[in-house]
Amino acid sequence: MLSGAIVVMVISITAGTAIRVWAFAIFAFFVATGLGVVTFTQGSSLIAAALSSVAILALMEVSYLVGVFLSGLWRRTRKLPKNGSAADPAHAADEHRGS
Repeated sequence: MLSGAIVVMVISITAGTAIRVWAFAIFAFFVATGLGVVTFTQGSSLIAAALSSVAILALMEVSYLVGVFLSGLWRRTRKLPKNGSAADPAHAADEHRGS
């Protein structure tokens, strides 16, 4: 179960960097439902299978949000100006001409 949770987390974090929210929501619902069905068919009670399914779904959603956050952070750090230079070079040139 632990290795399955780790795989689900890695897939969800990767999906957070690549796909839209609605697509992931559909994907996560089917994966969580499938894992709940597998848990139920292996002899667990219906309540245990449902709780397992909800736990996996929550883990997937949180991991997806982590992926979205990390992707946005990575994109933002790539766009920052280097060496303290101004974001708009034309604006910086105008300021130097006035002095």
